[in-house]
Amino acid sequence: MGNGLLLGVMMGMAFMIIGTSALMSVHVSFGVTNVESLFKNQKSLDPKEAVYNSNASKSLGSKNISLTPYRMTEEHYFEHGILKGVGNLTNNQTFFNTYLSDDLLIGRGNGTMETSDGQKISWISSDLGKLRGKQWVYYGVMVFNNTSSESFSLLNNSIALSKSSYPLMEPEYIWLLEK
Repeated sequence: MGNGLLLGVMMGMAFMIIGTSALMSVHVSFGVTNVESLFKNQKSLDPKEAVYNSNASKSLGSKNISLTPYRMTEEHYFEHGILKGVGNLTNNQTFFNTYLSDDLLIGRGNGTMETSDGQKISWISSDLGKLRGKQWVYYGVMVFNNTSSESFSLLNNSIALSKSSYPLMEPEYIWLLEK
C-alpha cells in the first residue's frame, strides 16, 4: 500500500475512532477539532521512520466484560521494544475492545513504557482493529502524557499513530506526528 493511500486510510480511521469513542464507556478526547490537523505535514508511515518498534509481544490474559449490546473484552499485553534514542524498553498495555462485528472492533487502550533503569511514560490510545485471516491488525491514535523522565522527553505530550497485530506477525510500529 502506498504512503498516500495508507495515510488516507489512517485519516479515515482516525475520524471513525474519534467519532465512535462516544460508544465507549470512557470518552477519549485528543483535544483537536480538526483531525486533519493531526496529519498535517506527516511525511511517511514507513517502518524505517517509526520512533518505536516491538520485537516481542505476549498476551497476559483476556476476559469477557459484556456480551450485550456488543461483546466487550479486557486484554493485557506485555511487549519488549526499541525506542529511537533510548534503546530497549518494556511496554505494558491494557485494552478494552468492543466488537462491532466478528471481524471489526474499536479499542480503548492505556499503558506504560519503561526503561530498565525505571524511567517511565504513560499513554492512551483509541484503535480500530480488523480481522485479516487469523490475525487482528490494529491502527491507532496515541497520546503520550508528560513525564520528567529524561529518556522519554521526545514523547512528552506527543500524538502518534500506531500499527500492530495479534498474534504478532510483524513488529508494532509507532510514528510521531510532527508538532
